[in-house]
Amino acid sequence: MRFYNQSALYLLLLLPILIALYIIGARLIKRRLARLGGNNLERLAQAGLSYSKRRLKLALTIIGIAFMIIALARPQYGSELVKVKTTGSQVIIALDISLSMLAGDFYPNRLEKAKREIISLLENIPGENVGLIVFTGQAFVQCPLTVDYGAFRMFLDVVNVGMISDTGTDIEKAIEKAAEGFSNQSSADKVMVIFTDGEEQDGDALSAAQKYKDQFRIFTIGVGTPNGEPIPIRRPDGVVDGYKKDIDGQLVISKLNQRLLSDIASVANGVSYLATPGEEEIKSLVNDIKGLKKGETEGSFRRIYKEEYQYLLFPGILFMALGMLISERKKYEN
Repeated sequence: MRFYNQSALYLLLLLPILIALYIIGARLIKRRLARLGGNNLERLAQAGLSYSKRRLKLALTIIGIAFMIIALARPQYGSELVKVKTTGSQVIIALDISLSMLAGDFYPNRLEKAKREIISLLENIPGENVGLIVFTGQAFVQCPLTVDYGAFRMFLDVVNVGMISDTGTDIEKAIEKAAEGFSNQSSADKVMVIFTDGEEQDGDALSAAQKYKDQFRIFTIGVGTPNGEPIPIRRPDGVVDGYKKDIDGQLVISKLNQRLLSDIASVANGVSYLATPGEEEIKSLVNDIKGLKKGETEGSFRRIYKEEYQYLLFPGILFMALGMLISERKKYEN
């Protein structure tokens, strides 16, 4: 369950105020009648009123207003991904989730830094078709091309090291998977953006970049530092329980391989950037993407939520109508 117009729910705070105003108003009328004609006039005016009907009328009216306010907030329950035709360029983001991305060059680690930069990128390229690939020694589509950035962020939020059991880092596999993910039924420019520390242990990323250079451009964001950092090993509760060591028992220092990332981008007509605390590289990347040719893309996905407001709107109207129909006068028998 979610609310599309969540801010409308704040209107519910007005209901206690309405009840209080109603009670205060009734008391003021009672006092005014007493001042004008004494207690006899006040008793005469109140004699024909049914307090139980008055309370019921108020309750039905308040319930009706509450239902209509919640309906105004547009509750949505359940959703589905549907294929739509969109206009924009195609951007597939590949995110390295190998163990080395837990190194602490950036707070709290490289992976979280990369995820923050991806979110910053999304916020500045509205309307583009974006997809997400995660990779280690294997690569998988985490989110197909979509213009639904809310759905994209949902898929991004759950990404973590360990969700792919395969060890190592194979950027070639990520490039191959991106080639499969682009829509070939579109004239829009295609771009792949790789967030990684560049420590490729398997595959041949340069050959893959050369293979697809005429189909899509590749931009790289190097997440890490040349001096490197050790790779923490954490217990299930998140506490660091040591650092990764090689077969000789020596501490492993994970370093940024910027040279490889620069070569990949150069071969594939892209640009290689370094991740920085101020995210200046994202601003440059945004300008690169905004300069791409747009085009219609079929097969892009959008998450459609099922509207549930009607199940609250009609009862709200019914309660309001019943409240207006109820008379506050007592019913006398002939």
